[in-house]
Amino acid sequence: MIVADFATIPMGTGTSASQYVRAVHELLRHSGIKFAAGPMSTVIEASSFEQLFSVIEMANKKLAKMGVQRIITTVHIDYRLDKDVSIESKMRINKEK
Repeated sequence: MIVADFATIPMGTGTSASQYVRAVHELLRHSGIKFAAGPMSTVIEASSFEQLFSVIEMANKKLAKMGVQRIITTVHIDYRLDKDVSIESKMRINKEK
């Protein structure tokens, strides 16, 4: 399992990004991918890099359809091969420590 967080920043759209965040989260809900909203980014679980980047591409395309002309996307990826990880397992470990 891959756990990644990503943020899309719509450039040139003003100071509020809430409508864009809501649109991306709605897209994620409809995609069926597991995600958790954070204050500055969104965490997702993906079974492959193909799935991960497909979802990120869909998010960018959604913003483009909303009229955004420039989108900055940042991605952090936790790709563990030694054990299974999930959003819950990472949160649980953080709470325990």
